[in-house]
Amino acid sequence: MKTNEGFSLIELLFTLLLISVFLLLPILYIQSQDKKIEQQTIEQLKHDLLYAQHVAMTEGKVTSVHFEDNTLIIYVEQQEKTRVQYPTSLEMEPVTLALQDVSFLANGHPRKSGSWDVRTHYHHVRFTIQIGKGHIVYRQQES
Repeated sequence: MKTNEGFSLIELLFTLLLISVFLLLPILYIQSQDKKIEQQTIEQLKHDLLYAQHVAMTEGKVTSVHFEDNTLIIYVEQQEKTRVQYPTSLEMEPVTLALQDVSFLANGHPRKSGSWDVRTHYHHVRFTIQIGKGHIVYRQQES
């Protein structure tokens, strides 16, 4: 009798398929985690801007916002109040307003209105400050 020592083509292909799936699972998981972290960072930026507006109202002083090296700095009458470092890289791109021009009057109303884009690896959102309403909104942009 003749004995076959080895694997058939189907067995080898099935084994390669299983190995490929097991290697891809961690990569897909890491990508989904990165997307969540970026979305949370964008949410945090919005909350930090709202915080700057609330500081202006509670302290009754002009509050301004600056962004440099992935850090948001909130100033109350030119004195640093808060510094927030973000875990993921944010690219700010002015549309009608640069983030450096964002400031709130003592009553919480924005000094200027306008928009700027924020980009991460997976997300593109547009922040808009509306004068009169004092609202800070953002919406997902089509990439």
